[in-house]
Amino acid sequence: MQTQKEIVRDSVLATMRPYLNAVTMDILNQAIVSAMAHVDVVETETLPATNENTNDYILNVYMTKKVPKLSRQTAKYYLETIRHFIQFTNKSLLDVTDMDVELYLQWYHATGFRGAGNIASTVNNERRNLSAFFTWMRKQKMINENPVDGVEPFAEIEKPIEFLADWEMEALRDACRTEVNGVTNFKEYREHLRDRAVLEFFRSTAIRVSECVPINRQDIDWQKGEILIYGQKTRTYRTVCLDDVAKYHLKKYLDSRKDNNPALFVATKGEHNRLAKSGLEYVIRTIGEKSILDRRIYPHLFRKTTATNMVRRGCPRDLVAFYLGHKNGNTKTLNTHYAATDPAQVIQAFRKYGAVA
Repeated sequence: MQTQKEIVRDSVLATMRPYLNAVTMDILNQAIVSAMAHVDVVETETLPATNENTNDYILNVYMTKKVPKLSRQTAKYYLETIRHFIQFTNKSLLDVTDMDVELYLQWYHATGFRGAGNIASTVNNERRNLSAFFTWMRKQKMINENPVDGVEPFAEIEKPIEFLADWEMEALRDACRTEVNGVTNFKEYREHLRDRAVLEFFRSTAIRVSECVPINRQDIDWQKGEILIYGQKTRTYRTVCLDDVAKYHLKKYLDSRKDNNPALFVATKGEHNRLAKSGLEYVIRTIGEKSILDRRIYPHLFRKTTATNMVRRGCPRDLVAFYLGHKNGNTKTLNTHYAATDPAQVIQAFRKYGAVA
Protein backbone atom coordinates (compact mmCIF):
# COMPACT_ATOMS: atom_id res chain seq x y z
CA MET A 1 0.00 0.00 0.00
CA GLN A 2 1.02 3.64 -0.39
CA THR A 3 3.16 5.16 2.32
CA GLN A 4 1.95 8.31 4.07
CA LYS A 5 4.70 10.25 2.30
CA GLU A 6 3.43 9.10 -1.11
CA ILE A 7 -0.13 10.01 -0.17
CA VAL A 8 0.95 13.53 0.81
CA ARG A 9 2.87 13.97 -2.44
CA ASP A 10 -0.06 12.77 -4.54
CA SER A 11 -2.51 14.97 -2.61
CA VAL A 12 -0.40 18.06 -3.32
CA LEU A 13 -0.11 17.15 -7.01
CA ALA A 14 -3.85 16.51 -7.29
CA THR A 15 -4.62 19.86 -5.65
CA MET A 16 -2.32 21.77 -8.01
CA ARG A 17 -3.41 19.96 -11.19
CA PRO A 18 -6.02 22.59 -12.26
CA TYR A 19 -3.44 25.39 -12.04
CA LEU A 20 -0.32 23.92 -13.67
CA ASN A 21 0.54 22.40 -17.03
CA ALA A 22 2.09 18.93 -17.44
CA VAL A 23 5.68 20.21 -17.58
CA THR A 24 5.32 22.32 -14.43
CA MET A 25 3.56 19.45 -12.67
CA ASP A 26 6.52 17.20 -13.39
CA ILE A 27 8.91 19.83 -11.97
CA LEU A 28 6.73 20.14 -8.86
CA ASN A 29 6.74 16.36 -8.43
CA GLN A 30 10.54 16.27 -8.61
CA ALA A 31 10.78 19.13 -6.11
CA ILE A 32 8.49 17.36 -3.62
CA VAL A 33 10.38 14.07 -3.96
CA SER A 34 13.69 15.86 -3.39
CA ALA A 35 12.44 17.92 -0.44
CA MET A 36 10.88 14.93 1.34
CA ALA A 37 13.68 12.46 0.67
CA HIS A 38 14.91 12.54 4.26
CA VAL A 39 11.64 13.41 5.97
CA ASP A 40 9.35 11.00 7.83
CA VAL A 41 5.62 11.59 7.51
CA VAL A 42 3.35 10.26 10.23
CA GLU A 43 -0.38 9.83 9.76
CA THR A 44 -2.41 11.74 12.32
CA GLU A 45 -5.84 10.80 11.01
CA THR A 46 -7.12 8.43 8.39
CA LEU A 47 -7.53 9.80 4.89
CA PRO A 48 -10.93 10.17 3.22
CA ALA A 49 -13.52 8.46 5.36
CA THR A 50 -16.19 8.00 2.69
CA ASN A 51 -16.24 5.95 -0.50
CA GLU A 52 -17.04 9.07 -2.51
CA ASN A 53 -14.09 11.04 -1.16
CA THR A 54 -11.74 8.08 -1.54
CA ASN A 55 -12.71 7.59 -5.19
CA ASP A 56 -12.48 11.32 -5.91
CA TYR A 57 -8.97 11.31 -4.45
CA ILE A 58 -7.89 8.30 -6.55
CA LEU A 59 -9.34 9.77 -9.75
CA ASN A 60 -7.63 13.09 -9.06
CA VAL A 61 -4.28 11.37 -8.65
CA TYR A 62 -4.93 9.37 -11.83
CA MET A 63 -5.74 12.50 -13.83
CA THR A 64 -2.65 14.19 -12.40
CA LYS A 65 -0.09 11.45 -12.93
CA LYS A 66 -1.36 9.11 -15.65
CA VAL A 67 -3.76 11.00 -17.93
CA PRO A 68 -1.13 13.46 -19.26
CA LYS A 69 0.79 10.44 -20.60
CA LEU A 70 -2.22 9.07 -22.50
CA SER A 71 -3.82 10.24 -25.71
CA ARG A 72 -6.93 12.35 -25.19
CA GLN A 73 -9.20 9.64 -26.61
CA THR A 74 -7.65 6.85 -24.49
CA ALA A 75 -7.90 8.92 -21.30
CA LYS A 76 -11.55 9.71 -22.03
CA TYR A 77 -12.26 6.03 -22.70
CA TYR A 78 -10.63 4.85 -19.44
CA LEU A 79 -12.25 7.51 -17.25
CA GLU A 80 -15.70 6.80 -18.71
CA THR A 81 -15.29 3.09 -17.87
CA ILE A 82 -14.13 3.76 -14.30
CA ARG A 83 -16.94 6.22 -13.60
CA HIS A 84 -19.49 3.71 -14.89
CA PHE A 85 -17.93 1.04 -12.70
CA ILE A 86 -18.02 3.27 -9.60
CA GLN A 87 -21.63 4.16 -10.31
CA PHE A 88 -22.53 0.48 -10.57
CA THR A 89 -20.62 -0.85 -7.53
CA ASN A 90 -21.08 2.17 -5.26
CA LYS A 91 -18.01 1.22 -3.22
CA SER A 92 -14.43 2.34 -2.69
CA LEU A 93 -11.99 1.46 -5.47
CA LEU A 94 -9.66 0.29 -2.70
CA ASP A 95 -12.11 -2.46 -1.74
CA VAL A 96 -13.03 -3.82 -5.17
CA THR A 97 -12.86 -7.61 -5.57
CA ASP A 98 -12.88 -9.88 -8.59
CA MET A 99 -16.52 -10.67 -7.81
CA ASP A 100 -17.40 -6.97 -8.15
CA VAL A 101 -15.69 -6.87 -11.54
CA GLU A 102 -17.38 -10.07 -12.71
CA LEU A 103 -20.83 -8.87 -11.61
CA TYR A 104 -20.31 -5.53 -13.37
CA LEU A 105 -19.20 -7.17 -16.63
CA GLN A 106 -22.12 -9.62 -16.55
CA TRP A 107 -24.50 -6.71 -16.09
CA TYR A 108 -22.72 -4.69 -18.78
CA HIS A 109 -23.10 -7.65 -21.16
CA ALA A 110 -26.76 -8.31 -20.40
CA THR A 111 -28.10 -4.80 -19.80
CA GLY A 112 -25.57 -1.96 -19.88
CA PHE A 113 -26.30 1.71 -19.30
CA ARG A 114 -28.45 1.96 -22.44
CA GLY A 115 -30.54 -1.06 -21.50
CA ALA A 116 -29.65 -3.02 -24.62
CA GLY A 117 -26.57 -4.92 -23.46
CA ASN A 118 -23.25 -5.22 -25.26
CA ILE A 119 -21.54 -7.83 -27.43
CA ALA A 120 -18.64 -9.89 -26.06
CA SER A 121 -15.90 -7.85 -27.78
CA THR A 122 -17.28 -4.61 -26.30
CA VAL A 123 -17.42 -6.18 -22.84
CA ASN A 124 -13.82 -7.34 -23.20
CA ASN A 125 -12.80 -3.80 -24.12
CA GLU A 126 -14.46 -2.64 -20.92
CA ARG A 127 -12.57 -5.34 -19.02
CA ARG A 128 -9.27 -4.18 -20.55
CA ASN A 129 -9.98 -0.60 -19.49
CA LEU A 130 -10.65 -1.72 -15.92
CA SER A 131 -7.54 -3.87 -15.88
CA ALA A 132 -5.36 -1.00 -17.10
CA PHE A 133 -6.73 1.28 -14.38
CA PHE A 134 -6.32 -1.21 -11.54
CA THR A 135 -2.84 -2.09 -12.80
CA TRP A 136 -1.99 1.58 -12.43
CA MET A 137 -3.43 1.56 -8.88
CA ARG A 138 -1.29 -1.47 -8.05
CA LYS A 139 1.84 0.20 -9.37
CA GLN A 140 0.98 3.25 -7.26
CA LYS A 141 0.80 0.89 -4.24
CA MET A 142 -2.83 1.80 -3.61
CA ILE A 143 -3.83 -1.88 -3.84
CA ASN A 144 -1.86 -5.11 -3.61
CA GLU A 145 -3.48 -6.99 -6.50
CA ASN A 146 -5.39 -6.19 -9.66
CA PRO A 147 -8.93 -7.60 -9.10
CA VAL A 148 -9.48 -7.93 -12.86
CA ASP A 149 -6.74 -10.58 -13.12
CA GLY A 150 -9.08 -13.18 -11.68
CA VAL A 151 -11.86 -12.50 -14.20
CA GLU A 152 -11.75 -14.40 -17.50
CA PRO A 153 -12.54 -12.53 -20.73
CA PHE A 154 -15.81 -13.28 -22.49
CA ALA A 155 -15.61 -15.76 -25.36
CA GLU A 156 -15.65 -13.91 -28.69
CA ILE A 157 -16.67 -15.17 -32.10
CA GLU A 158 -14.01 -13.95 -34.51
CA LYS A 159 -15.51 -12.30 -37.56
CA PRO A 160 -13.83 -12.52 -40.97
CA ILE A 161 -11.56 -9.54 -41.60
CA GLU A 162 -13.10 -7.07 -44.04
CA PHE A 163 -11.08 -5.91 -47.03
CA LEU A 164 -11.66 -4.68 -50.55
CA ALA A 165 -11.20 -6.95 -53.55
CA ASP A 166 -9.40 -5.48 -56.56
CA TRP A 167 -12.63 -5.03 -58.52
CA GLU A 168 -14.22 -3.24 -55.58
CA MET A 169 -11.36 -0.72 -55.56
CA GLU A 170 -12.06 -0.12 -59.25
CA ALA A 171 -15.75 0.41 -58.47
CA LEU A 172 -14.79 3.06 -55.89
CA ARG A 173 -12.50 4.75 -58.39
CA ASP A 174 -15.40 4.89 -60.87
CA ALA A 175 -17.50 6.59 -58.18
CA CYS A 176 -15.02 9.47 -57.81
CA ARG A 177 -16.90 11.69 -60.24
CA THR A 178 -19.31 14.60 -60.27
CA GLU A 179 -22.30 14.99 -62.57
CA VAL A 180 -22.06 17.86 -65.05
CA ASN A 181 -25.19 19.72 -66.15
CA GLY A 182 -24.93 19.24 -69.90
CA VAL A 183 -27.26 20.18 -72.71
CA THR A 184 -27.74 16.62 -73.93
CA ASN A 185 -30.06 13.93 -72.64
CA PHE A 186 -27.09 11.83 -71.57
CA LYS A 187 -25.63 12.22 -68.12
CA GLU A 188 -22.14 13.65 -68.24
CA TYR A 189 -19.52 13.41 -65.54
CA ARG A 190 -16.11 14.80 -64.71
CA GLU A 191 -13.57 13.32 -62.32
CA HIS A 192 -13.76 14.59 -58.76
CA LEU A 193 -10.05 15.23 -58.24
CA ARG A 194 -10.11 15.56 -54.46
CA ASP A 195 -12.18 12.43 -53.87
CA ARG A 196 -9.91 10.36 -56.12
CA ALA A 197 -6.83 11.76 -54.35
CA VAL A 198 -8.29 10.92 -50.92
CA LEU A 199 -9.14 7.40 -52.06
CA GLU A 200 -5.67 6.66 -53.44
CA PHE A 201 -3.98 8.34 -50.49
CA PHE A 202 -5.69 6.10 -47.91
CA ARG A 203 -5.13 3.01 -50.08
CA SER A 204 -1.40 3.63 -50.41
CA THR A 205 -0.53 5.00 -46.96
CA ALA A 206 -2.96 2.86 -44.92
CA ILE A 207 -2.90 5.54 -42.22
CA ARG A 208 -5.47 6.16 -39.53
CA VAL A 209 -7.94 8.91 -40.43
CA SER A 210 -6.85 10.95 -37.38
CA GLU A 211 -3.24 10.77 -38.63
CA CYS A 212 -4.27 12.24 -41.98
CA VAL A 213 -5.86 15.40 -40.59
CA PRO A 214 -2.68 17.34 -39.61
CA ILE A 215 -0.70 16.51 -42.78
CA ASN A 216 0.33 19.50 -44.89
CA ARG A 217 1.32 19.67 -48.56
CA GLN A 218 4.93 20.46 -47.65
CA ASP A 219 5.20 17.21 -45.65
CA ILE A 220 5.36 15.14 -48.82
CA ASP A 221 8.72 14.06 -50.18
CA TRP A 222 7.72 13.78 -53.84
CA GLN A 223 11.05 12.40 -54.96
CA LYS A 224 10.93 9.44 -52.56
CA GLY A 225 7.15 9.21 -52.40
CA GLU A 226 7.28 9.27 -48.60
CA ILE A 227 5.59 11.13 -45.75
CA LEU A 228 6.78 11.25 -42.15
CA ILE A 229 3.65 11.19 -39.97
CA TYR A 230 3.01 11.34 -36.23
CA GLY A 231 0.87 8.59 -34.74
CA GLN A 232 -1.04 10.01 -31.78
CA LYS A 233 -2.07 6.53 -30.69
CA THR A 234 1.52 5.28 -30.29
CA ARG A 235 3.13 8.72 -29.87
CA THR A 236 5.78 7.84 -32.41
CA TYR A 237 6.75 8.97 -35.90
CA ARG A 238 6.77 6.62 -38.86
CA THR A 239 7.14 6.85 -42.63
CA VAL A 240 4.34 5.90 -45.01
CA CYS A 241 4.58 5.63 -48.78
CA LEU A 242 2.82 6.94 -51.87
CA ASP A 243 2.98 4.62 -54.85
CA ASP A 244 3.02 6.04 -58.39
CA VAL A 245 -0.77 5.93 -58.75
CA ALA A 246 -1.31 7.76 -55.45
CA LYS A 247 1.37 10.35 -56.29
CA TYR A 248 -0.20 10.99 -59.69
CA HIS A 249 -3.72 11.65 -58.39
CA LEU A 250 -2.55 13.58 -55.34
CA LYS A 251 -0.39 15.90 -57.44
CA LYS A 252 -3.21 16.31 -59.96
CA TYR A 253 -5.52 17.39 -57.13
CA LEU A 254 -3.02 19.74 -55.48
CA ASP A 255 -2.14 21.41 -58.80
CA SER A 256 -5.84 22.12 -59.35
CA ARG A 257 -6.26 23.98 -56.07
CA LYS A 258 -6.31 27.77 -55.96
CA ASP A 259 -6.43 28.25 -52.19
CA ASN A 260 -3.47 29.05 -49.94
CA ASN A 261 -4.32 26.57 -47.18
CA PRO A 262 -1.25 24.43 -46.35
CA ALA A 263 -3.49 21.46 -45.49
CA LEU A 264 -3.25 18.38 -47.68
CA PHE A 265 -7.02 17.99 -48.02
CA VAL A 266 -9.52 20.84 -47.80
CA ALA A 267 -13.24 21.40 -48.26
CA THR A 268 -14.33 22.07 -51.84
CA LYS A 269 -16.77 24.80 -50.78
CA GLY A 270 -16.67 27.89 -48.60
CA GLU A 271 -13.30 28.98 -47.28
CA HIS A 272 -11.62 25.68 -48.18
CA ASN A 273 -10.84 24.80 -44.58
CA ARG A 274 -8.75 21.78 -43.62
CA LEU A 275 -10.83 18.60 -43.62
CA ALA A 276 -11.31 17.30 -40.09
CA LYS A 277 -11.70 13.63 -39.15
CA SER A 278 -15.46 13.77 -39.72
CA GLY A 279 -14.92 15.46 -43.11
CA LEU A 280 -12.55 12.76 -44.34
CA GLU A 281 -14.93 10.05 -43.12
CA TYR A 282 -17.76 11.78 -45.00
CA VAL A 283 -15.72 11.88 -48.24
CA ILE A 284 -14.98 8.14 -48.07
CA ARG A 285 -18.55 7.27 -47.07
CA THR A 286 -19.97 9.35 -49.94
CA ILE A 287 -17.70 7.67 -52.49
CA GLY A 288 -19.02 4.32 -51.27
CA GLU A 289 -22.64 5.47 -51.50
CA LYS A 290 -22.14 6.68 -55.09
CA SER A 291 -20.52 3.39 -56.11
CA ILE A 292 -22.26 0.17 -57.12
CA LEU A 293 -21.03 -1.54 -53.95
CA ASP A 294 -23.64 -2.68 -51.46
CA ARG A 295 -21.43 -2.45 -48.38
CA ARG A 296 -20.19 0.12 -45.86
CA ILE A 297 -17.06 1.98 -46.97
CA TYR A 298 -14.95 3.68 -44.27
CA PRO A 299 -11.31 4.86 -43.94
CA HIS A 300 -10.16 1.94 -41.76
CA LEU A 301 -11.23 -0.47 -44.49
CA PHE A 302 -8.26 0.72 -46.57
CA ARG A 303 -5.84 -0.13 -43.73
CA LYS A 304 -7.24 -3.66 -43.71
CA THR A 305 -7.10 -3.90 -47.50
CA THR A 306 -3.49 -2.72 -47.74
CA ALA A 307 -2.42 -5.00 -44.87
CA THR A 308 -4.12 -7.99 -46.50
CA ASN A 309 -2.55 -7.26 -49.90
CA MET A 310 0.93 -6.89 -48.39
CA VAL A 311 0.64 -10.24 -46.57
CA ARG A 312 -0.72 -11.98 -49.67
CA ARG A 313 2.29 -10.79 -51.64
CA GLY A 314 4.64 -12.35 -49.12
CA CYS A 315 5.49 -9.45 -46.79
CA PRO A 316 6.40 -10.64 -43.26
CA ARG A 317 3.58 -9.82 -40.89
CA ASP A 318 5.78 -7.95 -38.42
CA LEU A 319 6.82 -5.53 -41.19
CA VAL A 320 3.17 -5.03 -42.14
CA ALA A 321 2.45 -4.26 -38.48
CA PHE A 322 5.27 -1.70 -38.41
CA TYR A 323 3.95 -0.06 -41.59
CA LEU A 324 0.48 0.27 -40.07
CA GLY A 325 1.99 1.85 -36.97
CA HIS A 326 1.31 -0.96 -34.51
CA LYS A 327 3.58 -0.54 -31.52
CA ASN A 328 6.73 -2.69 -31.67
CA GLY A 329 5.47 -4.46 -34.78
CA ASN A 330 2.73 -6.22 -32.79
CA THR A 331 1.21 -8.88 -35.05
CA LYS A 332 -1.52 -9.97 -32.62
CA THR A 333 -3.77 -7.05 -33.54
CA LEU A 334 -2.77 -7.41 -37.18
CA ASN A 335 -3.80 -11.07 -37.31
CA THR A 336 -7.09 -10.43 -35.52
CA HIS A 337 -8.33 -7.24 -37.13
CA TYR A 338 -6.34 -6.28 -40.23
CA ALA A 339 -4.62 -8.87 -42.44
CA ALA A 340 -6.94 -11.57 -43.72
CA THR A 341 -5.27 -14.90 -44.47
CA ASP A 342 -6.13 -16.48 -47.79
CA PRO A 343 -7.02 -20.19 -47.22
CA ALA A 344 -5.06 -20.97 -50.39
CA GLN A 345 -1.96 -19.56 -48.69
CA VAL A 346 -2.42 -21.94 -45.76
CA ILE A 347 -2.70 -24.93 -48.11
CA GLN A 348 0.32 -23.75 -50.07
CA ALA A 349 2.30 -23.38 -46.83
CA PHE A 350 1.46 -26.98 -45.86
CA ARG A 351 2.51 -28.31 -49.26
CA LYS A 352 5.79 -26.39 -48.96
CA TYR A 353 6.64 -26.96 -45.28
CA GLY A 354 4.46 -29.78 -43.92
CA ALA A 355 3.87 -32.37 -46.62
CA VAL A 356 5.98 -35.50 -46.71
CA ALA A 357 8.62 -35.20 -49.44
